[in-house]
Amino acid sequence: MPQSTRFEHNAATLRAEPLTEAAGPLRLVWLHGWGQSREALRPLAESLSVLGESWILDLPGHGEAPNPPEPYDPAKYAKLVAAWLATQPACPTVILGHSLGFRVAIHMAHQRTPSLMGLVSLAGAGVPRALSAKERSRRRFIRTAIKLAKALKPVLGEGLLTTLRQKFGSTDYKNVSEALRPTFVAVVNDNVTALATSVMLPTLLIYGESDTETPPSVGHKFLSLLPQAQLKLLPHQTHYSLLAGGRHVVAPLIRDFISTLGK
Repeated sequence: MPQSTRFEHNAATLRAEPLTEAAGPLRLVWLHGWGQSREALRPLAESLSVLGESWILDLPGHGEAPNPPEPYDPAKYAKLVAAWLATQPACPTVILGHSLGFRVAIHMAHQRTPSLMGLVSLAGAGVPRALSAKERSRRRFIRTAIKLAKALKPVLGEGLLTTLRQKFGSTDYKNVSEALRPTFVAVVNDNVTALATSVMLPTLLIYGESDTETPPSVGHKFLSLLPQAQLKLLPHQTHYSLLAGGRHVVAPLIRDFISTLGK
């Protein structure tokens, strides 16, 4: 069985594992979400590996890939994946990204990565989700409090800032290592709204109707931005169930989409 290989570019490292021995005629590259690894995508990717050459990747700071050498935003992740792709034989390629992975896919398309012929969003992130008035007010309060704590840091030290981050920080922020937090901040602040309109690739958008992290409104926003997108909303599916219990519904959608590419 093929093993994962290490790829390094500009001091950053990813791990790439081929799921089959196939070489073309189509390449599927699967990119995981934040805090995940290639293992999260393995079951779904394996169910579709008969379509052609298939790869699952660990991005820097995830799975077997070490932390990036500096704070990494999705544009840098995209350049790293594109550099890895350039080492492979030329082959029409579809990038399938879950959450963070779709941010990376949008940047790869915007950067005109050669050989790309389509994108698939699995609960993809990258555009601001709609917020209620209460959520907007809470965010303003938190931003103001953090800004004040930073201004008072020379007088009060790290105590107040640490307390605020622990109280109001997201679960992902609290769970991420100190070394990887600047990358996490760069990722969550990434907004691909301005880039998406330039992505002239067929794109399949798959979102769960019960997803609270990238809710259906995110899918609708991408649908309005991407010139060649189609949106599929799946009842009862959440941010992660798309990859697990819901993959029996997701896989046929991806298979049908890929069958239309190049026609």
